[in-house]
This record gives sequence, C-alpha cells and structure tokens, in this order.
Amino acid sequence: MKALVLTALRADAEHGERAQSALLDVLSRRGYEVETVDCLAAEVIPCTGCGSCGMRTPGACVVKDDMQGIFRALVASDLLVLATPVRFGSYCAQLKKVVDRFQPLMVPIYTVRDDEMHFRGRYDLPALLGVGLVREPEGVDGIEARASEPEGSYATDETEAFRFLVGRLAVNVQTQHAAAAFAGGDEAAARKELAQALATLEAVPAVAGAAS
Repeated sequence: MKALVLTALRADAEHGERAQSALLDVLSRRGYEVETVDCLAAEVIPCTGCGSCGMRTPGACVVKDDMQGIFRALVASDLLVLATPVRFGSYCAQLKKVVDRFQPLMVPIYTVRDDEMHFRGRYDLPALLGVGLVREPEGVDGIEARASEPEGSYATDETEAFRFLVGRLAVNVQTQHAAAAFAGGDEAAARKELAQALATLEAVPAVAGAAS
C-alpha cells in the first residue's frame, strides 16, 4: 500500500517534528510505503482561479511547479494524508495552497450526490486521512487539557471544525475519510489516535469514483 503524505507539520516549531515522526512511524507499522512532500519546502504557487484546468487545458494546470509531481503521486496512492497544524479550524497556509490546486482532479460538470451539487472526479482518488495538530491551552499538558475542557471551548471547536473540513473535502472528491486531531504534548495519545483513525478508514469499503 502506498501513502502520500502532504505535510506542513513543521510549521509548528514546538511539536511539529515529533508529530510528523509519530505519523510516519504509525503509517510504516501499518504496512504503508510512504512518500512525503514537505509543503513548507515544495515550490507550489497559489491557485489563480483561472479555470484553464477545467476547459482550455482539461485536467492540466497551466502553472508548472511541484504540483505536477504531487498529482502523479496522488493518483497512484492508496492513501492521501493531509497533515497540518490546525489554524482557526483549518489547514495552515502552506498546506492550504496545495489543496487549493486540486481543481485539475475534477471535471467541471456538475453531478448531484446526496442532494448536493459537486464536480465529477477525473480519477478514483485514494482514501483521505486528515491529521491535525491542535494548539494546547497555555500551561496545561495536552491530555489534561482535553480532559478538563468544557464542551464548546476554543480547542474543542478547532478540532471539530478541522474534522468537518476534512469530511467536506472527502465529499467533494468522492472518497472515504477519517481524521485524527490531537495536541502535541502527548505523543502516546497522538499515536493511539492515528492508529484508530487508520483502522477506521481501512475498515470502510472503497467509494466507487465517478471516473470508473
């Protein structure tokens, strides 16, 4: 099994390296052959919204940068991992500019799924795993913070917003998904959540893509 990891975890200077190491180790232990793209180092120009990939150059972005290699690796993978510090409930900027460039993977022809309008996919895309590194309340270790946080607190809201965002992306590209979100202060808890998310994802039957 092949996993493509698009990671911006290094944007979190305090916990990012350890979170990324834990992620790669968990994937390896579950039998994945991992290719990693560091979104902080990759040459990726933000999407201009020109629409060329839809009509003038179907499926091909006119901007030539590292996204061409990312596209090839993505469609050849069994698992796509989006790993990021969570900022305002979303991906951090370095990962978001990569996700924004996913438009060539879609055909600009609308189809209705579950009473919603979506573009049809060009490819059967891999399962999606979102990995979010949420911020800890100051002065409190991660696991204690999560245990003491009231429902509706800021960190809880960020976690739920991130999980929702990953789910909506999966709906848009028509694939199954899972999300793991954890604070950086407890590596054992992070590994456990990652393993549980992967186990959940691997137990779900593949979604038949529109390209098939």
